[in-house]
Amino acid sequence: MLFMPYDPRPTSKGGNRGLNEIFSRKSPEGKFRVIGVDSFDGTDWVAGDFPTLEEAIEVADEKGGKMTKMYVYNDKGKSLYNAGTF
Repeated sequence: MLFMPYDPRPTSKGGNRGLNEIFSRKSPEGKFRVIGVDSFDGTDWVAGDFPTLEEAIEVADEKGGKMTKMYVYNDKGKSLYNAGTF
């Protein structure tokens, strides 16, 4: 398996960060978006959009861990919760 080194630049500039280029923090209206960040290789991704904050927090807690941060955002792009550690 090939690991990319951490590169905080957006993907359009050769980095690993997809946030605001491939996807947004904002969830669809009325939902809650969970975004993951791998602090080892710098990749980020959308783990899913959920109908309730409780479900989003449950997923963030389940998937967050050492070197994996999970963030929960609302449909305005406001951060509501995070789990995991860098």
